[in-house]
Amino acid sequence: MKLIVITSEKTYPQETEAIRQLLEAGLGTLHLRKPSWSKEQTVAFLESIDHVFHNRIVLHDHYDLTGEYIVRGVHLNARNEDKLEGLFSDAYINSDTLRSIEDLEEPVDECKYHFLSPVYDSISKEGYSSKFTKEELQKAKEKGLIKPYIIALGGVTEDKIDELFELGFGGFAMLGSFWADWEKDFDNEKLVRKYQALQARCNEYTKKRIPRFHGLTIPDKMSFEELLITSMGFSASGLPLLQFRNKHADLPTKVMTCAMLRPMCKSMGTTFIINDEPDLANEVCADGVHLGKNDMPVAEARRLMGNNTIIGGTANTFEDIERLVAEGANYIGLGPYRFTKTKDNLSPVLGIEGYRSILAKCKEKGINTPIVAIGGITLEDIPELMKTGIHGVAMCSSLRGRGAVSELHPEEGETTEGYFELILKTIYENA
Repeated sequence: MKLIVITSEKTYPQETEAIRQLLEAGLGTLHLRKPSWSKEQTVAFLESIDHVFHNRIVLHDHYDLTGEYIVRGVHLNARNEDKLEGLFSDAYINSDTLRSIEDLEEPVDECKYHFLSPVYDSISKEGYSSKFTKEELQKAKEKGLIKPYIIALGGVTEDKIDELFELGFGGFAMLGSFWADWEKDFDNEKLVRKYQALQARCNEYTKKRIPRFHGLTIPDKMSFEELLITSMGFSASGLPLLQFRNKHADLPTKVMTCAMLRPMCKSMGTTFIINDEPDLANEVCADGVHLGKNDMPVAEARRLMGNNTIIGGTANTFEDIERLVAEGANYIGLGPYRFTKTKDNLSPVLGIEGYRSILAKCKEKGINTPIVAIGGITLEDIPELMKTGIHGVAMCSSLRGRGAVSELHPEEGETTEGYFELILKTIYENA
């Protein structure tokens, strides 16, 4: 669950240092909303922040700075609607604000997420009352309108977070309730502790929302068109999480493919994860990254990407799991279950007994991080695997040939969509 902080419209001499400390502590997304600031003031702020954190900052003004700084993007708003020509690229369009249930039905495709506001009575804007009842929001959830890319804004306080999670929001943005105490005493240490407590709650919600079925792109000699069509077909067929894995393409091809997949996954509610490459995940604003045993450590990736990004890690032993849990991984891919040709430098095969042994140790140690089985898994393996206590399964080679929704599976005569539904049904029946 995402935690987004929006700056106060007021300016304080101590503010930049407070923001620096929040970013150091892992704040994943900061919306810089200073409508009174000149371009020079905004530049001075960005120059005072370590460049490694610029990709976590969203600008509400001075859109043309996207040509000079690698920020996360811009937030679309009415006062700057004539400034879009100043954008360095449409890829810098990050977010906007929706004001009604009707707006949820046709969100702007280019945006990576949308604020829905005001969900509660605003704290920072006196007299700015909620536009929604809980019953209206519940109905919107039931209609599938409140998706992971909808962020609650307006009057959000700590006691509202459980309700927002149950309503299906992908996260929440805080302004007034986040800064109110700090504006009285400018105690940065207390502010950071407040952020860390909120983030810890978000991390637990994120664990609860890790899908039980992960699909990986097949990393063999596919053309750009084949890989794109296959991946889009997976998402359109209802795959809950797509992990993009392509070790053979050059970087421009990967960027182009992922930039096309991200909005498709957003529209279908599919979590979009990049394999191995945090920089690529950052560039295309993926939901997260999955790190192999020989890839960048989780802590280093977290520093690059912040706490709003899902980070998964690969494990082959219980000791691997302990390490990844300690480093703060949001989920763990445990495997391989059996030999598979889709993975180079394969770790020792675990088999069903290996899963039983490792999951028993996890239960004994109280480890509740979602663990997903991976490596040569077929539909027939799922019932026995789920009985070990595994959270879910990741599949790759078993999905070969199921990229297009209209394509029939030669053995079973099922559509891709039907096959994915069968996998999910089997997972949940045996969980």
